Amino acid sequence: MANAGLDEIAGRLLIQCRPRQALLAAEIARTRDAGLVLTGGGLEATVRTLRESGFTGPLLCDADRYSGSKRVAAARGTHPAWLVRQADLGLLPLTDSGYVALYDIRGLRTILRTAARRRSPVVAVLPLAARWFATTSACEALVREINAHGVPVAIAVEHRDDPFGVQYLIRRFLRLLAAAEVPVILLRSDIAAIGVLCHGAHAAAAGTISALRHTYPQVRRGGAPRPGVSAFVTPLLAYHRLETLERVFDGTPDLAQLWPCECPVCDTRTPARLGSAGEAARHSVHALLALHADLRRARTRAAMISSWHEHCSHALGVHEQVAEEVRGWRAPSGVRGWVKVIDDPVPVRAGIPVQEPRVTAPARAPSR
Repeated sequence: MANAGLDEIAGRLLIQCRPRQALLAAEIARTRDAGLVLTGGGLEATVRTLRESGFTGPLLCDADRYSGSKRVAAARGTHPAWLVRQADLGLLPLTDSGYVALYDIRGLRTILRTAARRRSPVVAVLPLAARWFATTSACEALVREINAHGVPVAIAVEHRDDPFGVQYLIRRFLRLLAAAEVPVILLRSDIAAIGVLCHGAHAAAAGTISALRHTYPQVRRGGAPRPGVSAFVTPLLAYHRLETLERVFDGTPDLAQLWPCECPVCDTRTPARLGSAGEAARHSVHALLALHADLRRARTRAAMISSWHEHCSHALGVHEQVAEEVRGWRAPSGVRGWVKVIDDPVPVRAGIPVQEPRVTAPARAPSR
């Protein structure tokens, strides 16, 4: 069953959600050939409820011991009984890992050894500090440990903002994907989930809410920021608050054809007209899954990467047009980072002739 579980999620964009959102997320997953990553407490009861409701798609359970004010360190270990209970439910088991601080080799090995000791495949969840990707030496040490233990891993990256808005992290995460000898899954992400899938990640999960699209650093007071209700906009390849979207859409009449959304929630309205956080979450999941489905039509890995580069470049261009009309507008660091870090492996597309640059003849000097 566990081997089947790994095969079942291969190449998929998953929906990461809290148990209270599971039934709604499952409805979308049914229509989009997606799976779910349930996150938090009460997961076993939620799995049973989903199966009883007829949901047969892939399910993963993230115990989420690594985030929040009460997170535990990786060296505290994991609970083998948690793996057994997941297997008994017919799931691919994920370790209930603690947080792996930079160069916490002991904690890293504690997680990986737990997964390696099991006879059937277990996914080692690695909740990592972003600084694991800040230097080549740290990233190489991480890859060595992953390959030495030979178990699939699911990585969640801690950062105060968008981890994939930092260019060094994009660059070295892609190097990890290229060097890893085991399946690599990305958890708790947003558009980066699609980017890493194009570059060879085994699977990736996009969160339904901001707290599940990032792993925020531990703080003594206040916790993770509360960004309000945000929605994903495909032409911008970014999430923005609804009031911000209304200002952008109203201020860019020349781009009006870009903003209507055809997802089942919007039904040709713009995302600025979404009426609640629930509607915004459902719209965003539909839009992300539709974008991923479009990219998956590519026949080769190089074609997928090329298409992703094209989408990011186009989104950056749209942001630049918005900036001409909306004061103070800046393209998100995530969009700029992907364009800066990756190259288009298919610079000349089949069937599209290369256009030579137009040369303007120098003006003749006026006759005297």
